[in-house]
Amino acid sequence: MGDAVQSPPTRGRLWYFRTMKMQRPPPAFPDTNALSRPTAKSDGASLASLHRDALYRPVPPVELDGDGYLHTDSAVSESTIHDKLRAYASGSLRARYAARHEVLVASNLCVFFERGNRRAVVVPDMFVAFGAGAADRWSYKVWEEGQVPDFALELLSEETWRRDIEAKPGLYEALGVREFWIFDPLGRLPQPIVGRRLDPAGAYRRVRRTDGGYRSGVLGLDLIEGGDGFRFRDPATGEILPDLGEAIAQRDREASARRAAEARVAELEQQLQRSRGGTSAKGPARPAGC
Repeated sequence: MGDAVQSPPTRGRLWYFRTMKMQRPPPAFPDTNALSRPTAKSDGASLASLHRDALYRPVPPVELDGDGYLHTDSAVSESTIHDKLRAYASGSLRARYAARHEVLVASNLCVFFERGNRRAVVVPDMFVAFGAGAADRWSYKVWEEGQVPDFALELLSEETWRRDIEAKPGLYEALGVREFWIFDPLGRLPQPIVGRRLDPAGAYRRVRRTDGGYRSGVLGLDLIEGGDGFRFRDPATGEILPDLGEAIAQRDREASARRAAEARVAELEQQLQRSRGGTSAKGPARPAGC
């Protein structure tokens, strides 16, 4: 990452980074069981300096929060398929955890992991943090949240795919993100879904395919190929999680059916009351011959 030209602490000001593109031959995606561990910080180096290739590179112009940390820039979406995948991943999980206000599901939100170092930032396409709370926020600052995200997902794009498969796994592992997942809509990898999970020693191990998908222990869901890319599946029921729009439509259908059922019950109760009232007005039948 290039040096910052200016970094004002007030929100709304602009700051810029010089960037340089480098051409390298395509890397072989690491297929080892455990990824390389970060070097010990015996020299006092920070995680940001050890994993600088994994850091997010803002696209100017950018906007800062009141403490001078990035909260939005001029990055544009890679494609409509990336938009759809990101929307599905975040929307389906927001719908699933809608009643759990302690769960944060975020998309394209800056995650800062070193207090005072405004360049120590990574921006997952989607992440989930259990216990962080679902309140709105400008960014996710680990020292304020008290925890790192539990689940992070990256969608490979033409601009960042090398960083996603080469640099980010080591950073997420060093931070202690319990699961790191990649989905490849570009066809760069032998398999489009790749998952890593921390073992008891804190090292990433590859998630193996089982039952037609890949089991996320953090979410309790399977990631499977389907739709325009991937879908979440509930292994307990086999149900494919709907996206947010589908979930809203399903909720509306259920609400409409419930209102229709309640209206029918009310109508039957009124008919019963009218029937009882008519019988009472006439009185009991008199025996013949009286």
